[in-house]
Amino acid sequence: MNPLQATVTAKDVYLNKKLGILFRKPAEWGFLSVKDFGKLKDEQILGNGWNEYKDELWDDLGSPICVATKYPQDGFEYRGVFSPTLTLQITPKEELGDLALQDFEEVIRQSAIGTAQFLSKFRVLTQAEPIQISGSIFYEIHAEYLFEHKELEFPVMAELKALKTEHGGFYYDFNWHQCSIQNQTADEEFEEFKRSIRLI
Repeated sequence: MNPLQATVTAKDVYLNKKLGILFRKPAEWGFLSVKDFGKLKDEQILGNGWNEYKDELWDDLGSPICVATKYPQDGFEYRGVFSPTLTLQITPKEELGDLALQDFEEVIRQSAIGTAQFLSKFRVLTQAEPIQISGSIFYEIHAEYLFEHKELEFPVMAELKALKTEHGGFYYDFNWHQCSIQNQTADEEFEEFKRSIRLI
């Protein structure tokens, strides 16, 4: 790895020295370019009337700093297949300063409320007891939502495993998407991914 680079992807490792995060993606997955992720967002259909305001919503939410998927987005053989996907969103704490949120648990609750506004049938299923990873407390939330996309003939229920923590002036939000209905799950890979996380 080039010691002068702030962000490095090498084989399965993602390292962002500026934001203080290192993790390992599943070996067979690939990192997705920002351009390709933009295509994925454009073709996703949002619920509750938000599809009409999709561009404004994505501008407000911002883009993930890293995306990894099991299947390539442009592979014809995977058309209509829900690809297990990992996204990492990092938000500076000062960006939420005007909301007067009391603590990190309130940030998590408000995040779920906001997500339910634009993902159809979004609901939190469980929230596990906080765990410690790399010296920080992480909250793990399992949820589900109706995934609608231009390449899907019918919408499918998808599962979301979210890992959230705060570190060094930032909120970290890992989102792991999969789909049991299509037999596209990666539970073992998720556990291995969790064990690989290092906050630096």
